[in-house]
Parts: sequence; C-alpha cells; structure tokens
Amino acid sequence: MEKDRRHLVGSWCRDLGMGVRFAAGGREGWIRTALTALGVGLGVAVLLVAAAVPHAVSTAVARDQARSDTFSPRSTTATDRTLLVAQTDTAYRDRPVRGRLVRPDGDRPATPPGVPRLPGPGEMVVSPALADLLASSDGADLRDRFRGVRTVGRIGAEGLTGPDELAYYQGSDRLTGVRAGTTRIASFGGGPDAAFPTDQPQLLLAILVGSVALLVPVAVFIAAAVRFGGERRDRRLAALRLVGTDRATTRRIAAGEALAGALLGLLTGAAVFLAARCPLSGIRVLDFGVFPTDVVPDWRPAALVALAVPACSVGVALLTMRRITVEPLGVTRSAPPVRRRLWWRLLLPVVGAALLWPVTVGDTAMVGTRVAAQVVAGTSLLLLGVAALLPWLLDAVVSRIGSGGGPSWQLAVRRLQLSTTTAARSVSGITVAVAGVVAVQLLLAGVRTNELPDPLPVPREHQMVVADRGGELPVAGAPGMFDRLRGTRGVRSVYGALLSEAGPLPSAGHRAAAADGREEIADPAPYRLAVADCDALRRMVRTDRCADGDVFYTPPRAFREDGTETVLPAADAPPVPRPGTRLAISPDAGSRPAAWTVPHTVRTVDTLPSFFSLHEANILATPGALDPALLRSPSAEFEVHLDPDRPEAVEYVRNTAAQIDPRLDAMPLWDTSTRSSERQPELYDIVRAALQAGAVGVLCLIGAGLLISVLEQLRERRLLLSALDAFGTPRRTLGRSVLWQTAIPVVLGLALAVGCGLSVGLLLLHLVHKPMLPDWPGIAALAGTAGAVVLAVTALSLPLLWRLMRPDGLRTE
Repeated sequence: MEKDRRHLVGSWCRDLGMGVRFAAGGREGWIRTALTALGVGLGVAVLLVAAAVPHAVSTAVARDQARSDTFSPRSTTATDRTLLVAQTDTAYRDRPVRGRLVRPDGDRPATPPGVPRLPGPGEMVVSPALADLLASSDGADLRDRFRGVRTVGRIGAEGLTGPDELAYYQGSDRLTGVRAGTTRIASFGGGPDAAFPTDQPQLLLAILVGSVALLVPVAVFIAAAVRFGGERRDRRLAALRLVGTDRATTRRIAAGEALAGALLGLLTGAAVFLAARCPLSGIRVLDFGVFPTDVVPDWRPAALVALAVPACSVGVALLTMRRITVEPLGVTRSAPPVRRRLWWRLLLPVVGAALLWPVTVGDTAMVGTRVAAQVVAGTSLLLLGVAALLPWLLDAVVSRIGSGGGPSWQLAVRRLQLSTTTAARSVSGITVAVAGVVAVQLLLAGVRTNELPDPLPVPREHQMVVADRGGELPVAGAPGMFDRLRGTRGVRSVYGALLSEAGPLPSAGHRAAAADGREEIADPAPYRLAVADCDALRRMVRTDRCADGDVFYTPPRAFREDGTETVLPAADAPPVPRPGTRLAISPDAGSRPAAWTVPHTVRTVDTLPSFFSLHEANILATPGALDPALLRSPSAEFEVHLDPDRPEAVEYVRNTAAQIDPRLDAMPLWDTSTRSSERQPELYDIVRAALQAGAVGVLCLIGAGLLISVLEQLRERRLLLSALDAFGTPRRTLGRSVLWQTAIPVVLGLALAVGCGLSVGLLLLHLVHKPMLPDWPGIAALAGTAGAVVLAVTALSLPLLWRLMRPDGLRTE
C-alpha cells in the first residue's frame, strides 16, 4: 500500500510538472500563461490591498493616538514636565491643517512624537508637507497666516498620520492658564481605539457588506482568469490522448497548466501590489493618511491568498474537465448541450437569505463577531447566487432569440448560442459587483433617514463664522477685531455679537463662599445672553423695529426627533425675565458678577435662522441697554459675508483671524466638514464615496479580464475570421458583432444585478428596520460605468480583430 501511495504521488507530481512545461512551452503557451497570470495577478493585487488596509489604518490611528493631547491625562498643577496646549486646527484650500499652540511650564516638558524640542515663542515646527507648501508659490496666502513665525524644525514620521498631512506646533506666550480651549497636560497619548465610531453598528454593517460586495467579484474574476485559453488547451490534450495518455493523466496535466498560471499570477500580483504602495499612500480617509511602509498585508490573509489561489485554480481546472470529454480525435463539449439546472442556483441565495433574516442590528448594539460572520456568510452566498444565476439566465434568453436582425447581430447571437460559458464567466464579476454595491447604496440611503434635517435653512454660500469660543478675547478687543475683519480683502459685510450668560442674583440663603472670599452663584445661569448692534440682531430675531437701548427675549427652543423646532415646555424653560428683574451677568466667570436690571422696553420676539451660536441666545440686548464692559470673558462671534467674485477671500479671512489670535475659529459655512455636529453625515458620505470608487475600480478590473477573454476568443477564431474576410464580410460588421457579443451578456447581467441588488438591499434594510429609498443616480452611474466598460473592451479589441482578418490566417497544418 505504501508503494502504491508513493506511485500515486509520483504520478501526480510528474503530470503536474508536465502541465507546467506545457504552460511555458512555445509562443502559444507563453501567451496563454501570461494572460492567465495577468488576470490572476490583478485579482491577487486587489486581495493583498484589502489585506493591507487594516494594518495601514491601525498604524495611522496608533500614531494619531500617540500624539493626542485631547485625551491625555489633565494636570492642574504646573511642573517642569507639564505644558499648556491649545488647538488651532484650520484649513487651507479645503485641506485640513492640524495646529497646536504650546507653552512649557518648566525646563523638561513632554514633547509629542516626532518633535525633539518644543518651539519657543515666535517659532514653530512643521510637517514636511506643510514646509513644502509654505516654500512653494501655492502657499503664498498660507505664509501670511504665519507672519512673524519662524520655522525651526520638521515633525518626524512618527508624529504624523500620513506623508501628506499638514501639521504644525507653534510656541506661544499668549497661553497663560487653563481656560476653555486651553489645557495643561503632562504627557501626550491616549484616545479611542477605533478609527470608526464603534457606536454606529449600521455604518459598520454597511462597511462590512461593502467589503464583501467588492471582494467576492474579485474571487469570481480569479476563477475566470485561470480558464483563459481553455479551448486551445483542450485541443492539445486531445493530441496527448492520441499518443496514449489516459483521462486521469490529462486532467492532472490540465491542473498543472492552471497551477503554473496561478503561481505566476501570485508573483505578478505581488509585483503590482508593491508598485501600488506609493500611489496608495496618497489616499486619505477620515483625515488619516498612510505611509508606503504602512501598506503591509496581514500575514494571515496573505498566507490564505497564497494558498487559496493555486488550490482554487487546480480545483477549477479539474471541475471544468468533468464537463469535457477529451478523446484522441477531438474534444466533445457536452454535446448535445446539457440543460443547466436551476434548483441549486436558487439554493445559494435562499440559504443566504435564511442566514440574514434572523439578524437584527440595533441602533446602539455593536455588531458582534458571530453576527458579523453571519452577515458575511449570508451576503457572500447571496452574491454568489447572482453569479450562479447568470449562466442559466443567459442560456434561457439566448436560446429564444430568433434568426432575425442584421449580419452582425446574427454572428454575435450564433456565437453565444454555441457556448455561453465563456461570456457568462467573464460578465459574472460585473454582475456580482453591481449587485453588491446597489445593495449597500440602498442600505446607506435607508440608514441616513434617521439624520436630523438642517435646523438652519438659510443660505450658506459665501458666508463664514469667526468665533472666539474660549472667551480668550478681551471685551475691549472686540471692536478692533470687528474692524480688522471688515477691512479684510474680499469681505462685504460683518455682523458681530458677544455671547455670555445671565442668572438671578443670589439671595442671602443661596450664597456660596469661594476659597478667596468672593461670592458665587450656587445655581447655573439659566439664560443665554447676546450683546450686539441692531444690524446683527435683525439677523437673529424677527422684529419690525430696533434701536440702541432695546432688549429682546426669545423663548428657549428644542428640537423634536424629526428635526422640527418647538418651544420648550414652561416646566423646563427658565422664567420669563420681567421688567425690573435684576440679573447677574457672567456669574460663572470666576469673579463677582455685575448686576443688571431688565429694562421696561424688553419685548418677546421669535428667532430667525442664523449662525450665531446656533441661535441659542434668549436675552438679546443692544450696547445701549447693556454695557459690554459688564461681561466677563464672553465669547465673540462674527458672521462674515464674502464677495462671490473673490474665491480666495476665505483664505484672507482665515489669515486675519490667525493674526488676531491663532485660537480663533474661522469656518466656511458651506464646508460642513468643519462642523463637528455634522461629522456623522460626513462618515456616511465617505463610506458611500469609497464604495463607489471601489465599485468603479472592480468594474475596471473585471473589464480588463473581459478584454483578455475577448482577445483570447478572437485568437481562437482566427481561421473563421479569415474565412469571413475572404468571403467579403465588411470589417464594420465583424466589429459590431464583437460589440453585440459583449453587450448582450453585460445587459442581461446588469438587469439581473440591479434586481438582485435591490432584493439584497431590502433584506439588509430589514436588519436595521429602515425604509427602502433606492439611490437611482448611483445605480445609473454604475450602469453607465458598466456600459463604458463594454465600449472600451470593444474598442480595444478592434486592432486585433483587424489584424486577424487577413488571408494568411487561412493557412493551417
């Protein structure tokens, strides 16, 4: 028995080796193997990129955590290791710029990663990308933002999330203590452990399903690539049968040829992956970039790819040989044609649906490991079911097409009627990709229905808000800030307001003594207070008259779950300030508050949509009614209107704000990414855009495989094409026949993909209990991309078609 086992292993190795030699023998063998290696290599490269994404993202997140000052342990006592830090994040031409102001408390302060020494006042260290931008002609406007600040160093790679990140640390002597926007820390580091919010299971579900939808077509594409050149290979195996080779040997030789192409494809895929590492480093997701050295696939999925691709190629070759009878005098391909069975093709989506139907993803529950595995398995079976249904559908439709139509149509239909296997195999990847992305788009559209509508339906174009959120600006400096903003190039008008709080004066029984003997308010101030001139107040409240000395009161409001605005119930709202009521101004500012009497001219009015602190102020006074000098550490906000003909005006305003104080926020209102309240919708937009880009990339990848398949079919039909040319068939007729031959399977595949994608998406919406809102523009874009792939494949195959249509192609042996 041991001898028989060794003999079987030896025969397998010998036959596989013979198949490898055939794959590398002669010009035809090399061309066929190169086509297989190219197709497999493209798929392997995509799989390696997918395997490298987790490591790249986790590395970028780890570097971001290591430099974090937001989640670092706070320190209330200054030591020689502590430092004051203030965030000064900004943007330049839609590119985010990460900024920090720092001031050490002692001689040995903690330093962020990549910065050996903290900069002093008037100095800064910058990232290499920011240094290059400041030195270039494109950074002229940005240089004005750092006027008078000298660059003394570069931030190392360990302190950046990517090579293209714009970041800086600037020394400042304006930081005098811990206040709003300024913290004292003893070390850098800390932060959340995930790049994506773990409390958004619906978003994670969309990412999970989208990954499956983009990777399953790649696996289908690799399975199709190992069959390139199958017809010529089968004829060669018939010649081997003529010299005495049995059927089992021919199967093993065919497996050896497939194995050679797969192994060479692995090397090709690794080379393509290494070449793509540098371009991939320019991609940024959620403000995270990657260095080329970060794009390293995890060894476990990489090992799985290295083992699975050759094993699957051998399995596909052996499975295909079961449907072909190779005899010494030729090849019989299931003649008469065997009718494709439908029951097992329907079994795949039925099992997938059965796996997904009992799964429920709540609004706050995290997608667990078991649920994630169940979702991946169910979605994969559904998408593989789409690929399995396409050959049956193509056979059913093509067999019923009559003999009408022009010559090009008849040639294409007859070719498909002879064999739909190659066409279905080539188009199945497009079908799976489109079906998966349609399903994910449907899921994202349904999930986004729980977003609140914009509470400020006012024009945003050409408007900015400049704000001092931390109360660092002295009240006396507000008019100067107003004048400087109004004098900035490209600014048409400026409206300003000072925001603070007000509360009832403490009674004798409700006073709390502070450590230094000052009196403090025991209860928090219930009113939001705004001091502004009438021009600004008219943009905040609905009033027909306003004069200096007027005071307005607006009832506090809240938002319902559907996003509509409503007045707070009387039980939850503070009492209406009656005329003559004495209020404490800025009671929480750390000093004895000033008293202010509500004048008899106070009027209750409704609010108007505006961007002044999201119109939360409910006591609005003009300077004649409330002296701004009574405010203690107020916040200052300015609504800036820009000249529409000066697109660079936004940078001028940012420069002016930075020269006043780098801690000022200067936010374009049309740039929703700068508003933290809208961060979650941006995540959905990023996921949707990433899926769209991935779908287009997969379609281009499958288009490349489709082109290779069409070229291989044209080479197989060289004799027939030469004969048609000899009989006088016009070239444009044969060109249109290639177009129809490619378009018919693609159109049927797209119809099947859209229908199945909507069904899968409806099933996924059942998981999250959301309504169905199809993204027809996205579906149309995918269909258009698939149509462009068909046209591109046809156009690129025409040169070979013209070359094969020559009389010398009739020569044969």
